[in-house]
Amino acid sequence: MATIDTLAETILEKLRMVSQAETVVGKPIQAGATTVIPVSRVSMGFGLGGRKEDLSASGGGVSINPVAFVVITGEDVRIMPVARDNSLVSRVADLVPDIVSAFKGKDSADSSNAPAV
Repeated sequence: MATIDTLAETILEKLRMVSQAETVVGKPIQAGATTVIPVSRVSMGFGLGGRKEDLSASGGGVSINPVAFVVITGEDVRIMPVARDNSLVSRVADLVPDIVSAFKGKDSADSSNAPAV
């Protein structure tokens, strides 16, 4: 059976993998000329109990909560916080009109440059 020290080291190594910078600052999402980067808060903890030779109890948990989005359009950079009283879905829904407008603007520009038939 593993000692408490060995188990603690293994758990800490796994938690390091979960708490990488990519978990906190997510991968950029490209939508036309707009880039959206999610930012999250990562909280974790664990506990072990027992004697040096024998583990009697263990427990742990990880929580990942979105806190903001960095929205980049051209030279304009905005931080859009996720309010605690709003769900993530409603905040993302608030971004949809901006993204749709960006696509419509691109389509209109492409259409006006198309040769007449």
